[in-house]
Amino acid sequence: MAFVEDPGTDEFMGFDLTQLKVDQAYLRVDSVNTETTNLYSLSEACYGCPYQPLLTVEGGTYTTNTTLSTHHRWNFLLTTADDTYLPADSTGQCKVSGVKLGEFGVYVLNITDVSCEFDTLKTPVFEYGALVISFAAYAGLALLAVGLLALHRHVSKRIARNADSDSQVLGLQMAPSANAASSTSIEKDPPKPPAKPRVKSLDTFRGISIVLMIFVNYGAGGYWFLEHATWNGLQLADLVFPWFMWIMGVCIPMGLSSALRRKTPRFTIFARILKRSIKLFILGIILNSLGGWISLDKYRIPGILQRFGACYLVTSSIALAFTPDQPKQYQSDVGIAMSDVLQLLPQWGMHLLLLAAHTLITFLLPVPDCPTGYLGPGGVALLQDGVSSPKCIGGATGEVDRWLLTSSHIYQNPTAKFVYGSAAFDPEGVLGTLTSIFQVFLGFQAGMVLQAHTSHKARLVRWVVWGVLMGALGAGLCGASMNDGVIPVNKNLWSMSFVFVTSCFAFLLLAFCYLLVDVLGVWTGTPFFQAGMNSIFLYVGHNVTYNLFPWHYKIGPMNTHLSILIETLWGTTLWVITGLYMHHKRKFYTV
Repeated sequence: MAFVEDPGTDEFMGFDLTQLKVDQAYLRVDSVNTETTNLYSLSEACYGCPYQPLLTVEGGTYTTNTTLSTHHRWNFLLTTADDTYLPADSTGQCKVSGVKLGEFGVYVLNITDVSCEFDTLKTPVFEYGALVISFAAYAGLALLAVGLLALHRHVSKRIARNADSDSQVLGLQMAPSANAASSTSIEKDPPKPPAKPRVKSLDTFRGISIVLMIFVNYGAGGYWFLEHATWNGLQLADLVFPWFMWIMGVCIPMGLSSALRRKTPRFTIFARILKRSIKLFILGIILNSLGGWISLDKYRIPGILQRFGACYLVTSSIALAFTPDQPKQYQSDVGIAMSDVLQLLPQWGMHLLLLAAHTLITFLLPVPDCPTGYLGPGGVALLQDGVSSPKCIGGATGEVDRWLLTSSHIYQNPTAKFVYGSAAFDPEGVLGTLTSIFQVFLGFQAGMVLQAHTSHKARLVRWVVWGVLMGALGAGLCGASMNDGVIPVNKNLWSMSFVFVTSCFAFLLLAFCYLLVDVLGVWTGTPFFQAGMNSIFLYVGHNVTYNLFPWHYKIGPMNTHLSILIETLWGTTLWVITGLYMHHKRKFYTV
């Protein structure tokens, strides 16, 4: 097996491997069965789904070929039945379960009157070599950058010491002025207190989020496990958006407390909050037209920035309404230790009411022709009288969007569409905004830790405790499983367990960045710190240039992970360099 994937240029037993796309394999079916049968297939990516027809196997000596995805394992069922769907526990002439196909592999299913045997004709390629090579390359670049920076500092210190020595030899070292102390004592204006140091880990966290978002939006090298989960579950791409929401919440209490200390009128503060929310919403609406999606009768209304605007408006407004001009001072040890929570008790009450409203609507709202409280993807995962239910996708979450926005104005190609045959569904829809607001508030709670506690240890301990608590709540709701819990982890629904689990990782990641960047000082946060300082510019920019050179290009068929990953990393790196350059030029853009 070659370390670098290569489909090859020659035919293999009549198969043209160059026609395969990334993560595809050939399956040949050889049959000497005397009767005509149907071969059904079921991908393990399709949870709770029935068998579906793959191809018809003619009686006698018969050979046919097909291509299949290598993302998940396959189950095959040979039967004389000809129904559209067969239950997953069906039996037939023969059954082959748990078949793992590999990229650019060639496989054969040998069928006789009494058995089915699965065999490998061509060994698949090693598809992860591109990840290993890329990681090694970037690790090498990071070590080189650290070495050059250390060398530059060493040389600069030596030059400075030599300059001091030369000055002393030439008698140019100036003695302190005798009147220095007296002149200092009679200054009219006392020196300004030093500025409060910036918590660089916040921008570093935000930078990690935007760089990961660009990476996954640019294709993530074609690796399915780095992209969004089909329905339930949590993959890399599912982390970045909730992290962005969460870190926005972290920064809200700092801006609010600063405005209140300056005695800015609350109406003025609210006007600023409303203005920023509207700007985010309008910018998101504009970005929805990228790619020529400008037909107003089908124009998508929800989106990422739209949800940012709505969540920022609600969380900031609640905080403004319940935050006193002067923080309450606690005298007892318990009060001091819990001050970051106690100050937010009214806000906790308001946000828990929103969470309760989301839960009641999700599980109690009747949805036409769908089970009440349904949380699945619909389609073939929900057969009713042998017919799939595409419009049941998301249950009440999807119904609320169809009622308020209509099906034409929501996302038409959800991840579940291509696996489950589901209808239109918007992962940034209306009902999920309620749990997103709660996620922003959890970030707000993390920001209050910064406001209420000044010691590094106190901050780190609280963030870790919050992270563990969120992880435990999320694991409890989803049953520590992907599909079997009361409320599975689901980014499409922005489920409660999804909020808790992603917030768990957010608390722990912020604690890790804070420890390295602000406490130990062993890392400056580069290059993520600089990217985080211009996150909105990088977000808009990488969306606008999604099909423009030099951020994107094509060379040949682009049908290997290596070729796709290089192109993905190239575009992502250009935006990281852009962030470094803008920081160097002191140019910062916010909304």
